[in-house]
Amino acid sequence: MEAQPEFPIYRAAVSGLLAMFISLGVARFGYAPLVPALVAAHWYSAAQAFWLGAVNLLGYFLGAAIMRVWRGRLAAKPFVLVLMAVTSVSLLASALNWGIIWFGAWRLVSGITGGVLMVLMAAAVVGRAPPAQKGRVSGITFAGMGSGITLSSLLIPVLLAHGLVFTWAALGLLGVAATLAVAVLMPVSSILAAPKTAGAKTRASRPVLLLVAAYAISAFGFVPHMLFWSSFVAIGLHRGIAAGAHVAAWLGVAAALGPVVLGRVADRFGFLTTLAAGYLVMAFSVALPLVNDATWALDISAMGVGAVALGAVMLAAGAIAGLVPANRLAAEWGFATMAYAVSQALTAAAFSNLFHVTGSFLLLFAIGAASMVVCAGLVLAAQRT
Repeated sequence: MEAQPEFPIYRAAVSGLLAMFISLGVARFGYAPLVPALVAAHWYSAAQAFWLGAVNLLGYFLGAAIMRVWRGRLAAKPFVLVLMAVTSVSLLASALNWGIIWFGAWRLVSGITGGVLMVLMAAAVVGRAPPAQKGRVSGITFAGMGSGITLSSLLIPVLLAHGLVFTWAALGLLGVAATLAVAVLMPVSSILAAPKTAGAKTRASRPVLLLVAAYAISAFGFVPHMLFWSSFVAIGLHRGIAAGAHVAAWLGVAAALGPVVLGRVADRFGFLTTLAAGYLVMAFSVALPLVNDATWALDISAMGVGAVALGAVMLAAGAIAGLVPANRLAAEWGFATMAYAVSQALTAAAFSNLFHVTGSFLLLFAIGAASMVVCAGLVLAAQRT
């Protein structure tokens, strides 16, 4: 369904950015920089901290599953505000060191809200954008994830100087501020998930299945940089912690800018073409350390992976939006989000075990690069279909 001329699509896009910023960029990805502090302060052991991260990922999967099976019409704005408010409460509640069950419950809740908002904002914003502006609007909306990751990596070390309680409280108040901004900015609208009378005609089409497969397999390309990149530079190349932090910063900056830039490219060349080309760029970026470990090459690798890995989320959502009716977008994007969540979790576990056995960072990059070539082929197959 195309947006009506009077619908303020860019206000909706900025609202989507803020929702993604808090629910995913801060509440989900902002957890990783806090893990060493949680362990050092003896709130939780390293094993418990890993379990808490897995609980959040489980919640993310459940949130996407909720939107996958949702039927009927949904008022977007009040639902978004409730979800953002609950996310903010989960951050504030995490400041209370009341045990692992308390903390784990709130990590689960924030995962659920993040999974729902990932799917909901695609339907409520990207689904309303006119075709000629869909890439630009998608880029603004999904830039919230990368912006949250970048801000978290810069802000959390400063906040931690005042303690964990202060840090969690500050992040929670940041969530409250974002929620209030969305209350002012977001236009009133509704989305129609798969109609209750859809019956048996809810099976995804072959092009959508190919896109979902490509999106899920792309986790193989992102996990090596997501989990091992800083360690590869700092330990594998013997360049120290500062060098590892340097390349991680480039990845974060590119993650914030990637969706916006790739959205403009998609408006010009189409979502499927841009996504296939992006996956090939990511394949090159993941493979670059295999042939060159100079500083400039590592920086290019980090920027290429950061930009495409986060930009591909937006591109996949936009591509699916162009292949399905508006009332199927929430269900099909929910399906893709679920598939990616499972793939990322399994890939992280498999690559961690593989590294433990082989001790080779380069093997992980080689597998990741080959996987991205497969992803590009699947997207091209979807385009031909």
